[in-house]
Amino acid sequence: MKSSQRQPTQKDVATHAGVSQAAVSSVLSGDGVGISPAVQERIRQSAAALNYVPNRMAQALKTNRTMMIACIVPDLSNPFYPPLIRAVQKVVEPAGYDVIALSTDGLGSSERGSLNLCLDRRVAGIVGVFFVTTARELGDVLGGDIPVVRYESAPKRGGPLAIDDFYVDNQQVAFELASQLVGQGHRRIVFMASPGGPERARITGYSAALAAARLTPRVVTVDSYSIDGGAAGAARLLADGERPSAIMCADDLLACGAIRACQSAGLVLPRDMSITGFNNLSMTDVLNPSLTTVALGQELFGQLAGERLLARIRGEVDGPGEAVALPFSIVARASTAPPPEVSDNTRQLNSAGNAA
Repeated sequence: MKSSQRQPTQKDVATHAGVSQAAVSSVLSGDGVGISPAVQERIRQSAAALNYVPNRMAQALKTNRTMMIACIVPDLSNPFYPPLIRAVQKVVEPAGYDVIALSTDGLGSSERGSLNLCLDRRVAGIVGVFFVTTARELGDVLGGDIPVVRYESAPKRGGPLAIDDFYVDNQQVAFELASQLVGQGHRRIVFMASPGGPERARITGYSAALAAARLTPRVVTVDSYSIDGGAAGAARLLADGERPSAIMCADDLLACGAIRACQSAGLVLPRDMSITGFNNLSMTDVLNPSLTTVALGQELFGQLAGERLLARIRGEVDGPGEAVALPFSIVARASTAPPPEVSDNTRQLNSAGNAA
């Protein structure tokens, strides 16, 4: 038997909240321009109290946009990206938007395919981590109709297109991390990376730090940003006649693999080898030893990206895109220490001082 209870309408919500139906429509469509935060909250509370469910199809027909935000990332299986997407979701869902996630493998063809899918689905906005597609190409594909927020690995200056950039200066990050290893006394520091993404910026920063210390940089390239990739790369280094004292990995997954390979070879970390990563993934503080890495603010970016998209959609922000620097921090843990020769010299000096 069918229930005779009808679904509440926007008119019911308006009556319950004591506002106009136009105000309800504006707020529940994610707009809310000109409506005070207090009234917007009252409308949302009334909608929740009445169990009001918006008609997404009707909204899409009215605005020519669905209530969807797309997150385009290189690899959904990489633990770096789910917290970013979840942070976007926490911001846009209360405003009535759903989030879809698309994975591109960092390939230009897949990035363009994802953008075309966003056009077909008439998404309201895009949060993207693009390895290949440029701002100009984004403008060509999207025509400026869909606001875009990008997570970038190098400083940006903004531009004429309505594409907002939040960036981490990966070159500076790598320079500071490599400089810390040099400061501990390491002289044979190898950088391990895989093609794509922020690889070039990080190699440039690492190389600059070693050049400043009059050391020779050495870069090892592996097939993928993965634990197996890191293990294979580290195994090659250990088989080499000139073994490094420290391995800087361009990603925490590579670092996990490097730790596995070193321990399998009988090395004691960090006594025999120091290892660092990037991204400060959630498991890095429970590894043995815990991993020295870099926190790059992916969750903060997700929050800020969601807020900026909503502001663009609502018309609160208009005009050319802006560029905003995100903070980073080196998280020092147990996987790094001075190399054995420095530790031995320190012990000898301490012994001599005690004898005197």
